[in-house]
Amino acid sequence: MSPIRIGIIGLSTNSEGTSWASAAHLPYLLSEQGKAHYEIKALCNSSVESAKKSIEHYKIPGDVKAYDSAKDLADDKDIDLVVCVVGVERHYELLKPAVEAGKNIYTELPLASNMDQIRELVSLSEKKGIKTMFGSQGQAAPVVKVLQKVIADGKIGKVLSTSLSGCTGIAGGAAIPTGYKYIVQRKAGGNHATIFFLHSFNCLLEIFGELESFDNIMGIERPHINLIDIKNQGKVVDSITKDTPDNISLHGRFKSGALLSYELRAAAPFPGEAGVRWTINGEKGEILVTCPSAMFDINHEGVKIQLHELSKDSAEDIELPSDNLSDLKHPSQNVGRLYEAYAKGDTKSYCDWKLALKRHELIEEMFQRGDGSRPYGEKATYVSKNGSSSGTSGSSIQDSTAEVDADAQGTIFADREVKPREITREAGSGKAQTSVDALEAEGFGASSGPNDLSSNGGNRDLAS
Repeated sequence: MSPIRIGIIGLSTNSEGTSWASAAHLPYLLSEQGKAHYEIKALCNSSVESAKKSIEHYKIPGDVKAYDSAKDLADDKDIDLVVCVVGVERHYELLKPAVEAGKNIYTELPLASNMDQIRELVSLSEKKGIKTMFGSQGQAAPVVKVLQKVIADGKIGKVLSTSLSGCTGIAGGAAIPTGYKYIVQRKAGGNHATIFFLHSFNCLLEIFGELESFDNIMGIERPHINLIDIKNQGKVVDSITKDTPDNISLHGRFKSGALLSYELRAAAPFPGEAGVRWTINGEKGEILVTCPSAMFDINHEGVKIQLHELSKDSAEDIELPSDNLSDLKHPSQNVGRLYEAYAKGDTKSYCDWKLALKRHELIEEMFQRGDGSRPYGEKATYVSKNGSSSGTSGSSIQDSTAEVDADAQGTIFADREVKPREITREAGSGKAQTSVDALEAEGFGASSGPNDLSSNGGNRDLAS
């Protein structure tokens, strides 16, 4: 079978953030396993010169064409699969020509900047009958596969509940580098909900199925953020309003009946603690998963899975199976597994755009609830407006005469009441740590370890 011919949009040598294309895609595509299924035939960057520079820099073999136009790449009859690995702000304009040309497409997440763009691209792709792939690695992640098997084998019986608490590893302070401004502005489309939450929560949905009901908080704890120049010792160059969440809390029930408690915080983990702690509780046992990276579908290095059967006094470790991609560095392993699944026609092991639309619709619903469609949960009635007890001593809840504000039009952002679509909380007065060491502790610019952005999904290659 002839290799699938690829055209890559966004393999740059000088992106502002991490080069996700070079860190996650290229190692697999240039490996022997990758070359057995794929051949890179073209690159598209912001200029032909930039594309040629990347071809030479990465030593891409063969006759590789250089483009500066996504449409020209899409019209190339020698391309079977267009791979888009740029900042989400440009997804729509770069993907649409490929869809219109009838090309099969693999794009990183988020699919586009807003729901109108996403729905248009998905609708057009279905009319064209093209194959699509979305950069959410949960379907192919070994951690997910192992947990699915343990549950299917009945080791813990019927799943009763699951609880996950994690830290994204970045952007938890009062300042961020200018290159990551997009993460705190919802208009751009790429933020902790549409990137980190989507990566993480997709794994839960893959294991437990879809939600039946839920409530959520999209907490904006730092409504004002300083932009800093990381190349100039963290000098503050601007201050902007933040309208994306740094704390995401979701509680609900899956259609299977299992209860859910989920929390994701934009911050580095507590020193010495794992980036994620995830428990799955069943009638006959329980599972504990810990990992340095909360995005274990991107990077599961250091993951530990333990099974405790209630009939036994101790837990046992569960090892991840090895395969022909286990020697690749993270984050290329699971990206490579998506490519492998696509090449083999294993549609259950990768996410297509139709499923991506459903995932984005969940996040949009979460934002709508947080934006002011209704308060979080039911209003507490045991305390009156002046803070005193709402009932006389010894009276029951049923006998309480507490007044409930029936005109509650605000919403709750992390236990703070704000008006619809308007943040009223003032910025804190604490000073930001802006030294290079402090920035690396937050995950910005770190080149190794658990805070390495290339291990945490920093998809920021702007094809410059």
